[in-house]
Amino acid sequence: MSIRGWLLLACAAFGATYLIGELFGSPILPSAELLAWVALAAYLAVAGRGAPLRVRLALASGLVILSALAAISLFSTVDSYPSHFGVMAYTELPRQSALHVASSAVWDDVPALVAYGCLALAALFLPRRRTRVGIAVAVVGIGVAVTYTVLELWSRDGLAPVFAAVPPLLVAVLAFLVAGRTTPWVPTVGLALLGLAALALVGNALDRVYLYPLYEADAFLQPGLRYSVQESAAVSLAATVDAPTMGYALAPVIPLAAAAVITAACLRRPAQL
Repeated sequence: MSIRGWLLLACAAFGATYLIGELFGSPILPSAELLAWVALAAYLAVAGRGAPLRVRLALASGLVILSALAAISLFSTVDSYPSHFGVMAYTELPRQSALHVASSAVWDDVPALVAYGCLALAALFLPRRRTRVGIAVAVVGIGVAVTYTVLELWSRDGLAPVFAAVPPLLVAVLAFLVAGRTTPWVPTVGLALLGLAALALVGNALDRVYLYPLYEADAFLQPGLRYSVQESAAVSLAATVDAPTMGYALAPVIPLAAAAVITAACLRRPAQL
């Protein structure tokens, strides 16, 4: 097996390790996500020498941003209570307007959205030809994205949540549109996963706006206070197979799978790009 194959295998192995840790709530290897991104970036450096410059730049930009986000997430996670179970911490939050909270939620997602856009742009450089399957993927994907966003907004009030949902929705629509224009099925799968990854940010952004204590006092906390519970026990198998829990566990792994598929597809046949 060539070094390219070993790098892809390493990315898949670290990705699977990361997925298992997310499913059971107990990381097997805390740095598995970062190592998977590093292996994928190394694959790009080795296999991308013959690819056009625009493809390499787009892929490298997306992978560097996502690798940096994984590194920041890894090194910023500090277990302040290693010997406690179910620790409850109180954090004082300043009073802010709903629009400011929504803007902060959108700003937090900008790096990931830019990375997703770069990956979609790299796939856009692949040979393009409209097919019935591609059109179906684009129509179904955009329909799912719009329906999901509308359902998420249905339970919220005000214009601020709408503002927070627009950027990730646009990136998801872009990914599905590009998926409808790619001829090989491999990048189509990767772009569909990328659209789902961007779509997951819609719910995350809305949750950050909706859960922020704006003006009303909580039944158990003072105004401006939010509580967080830190769990140290692994999730049971029964909780793991629960649909919502499974969705939350799979959401962080989808961007890695999408980036790996798109990168492999873009570097598969560089002579045809």
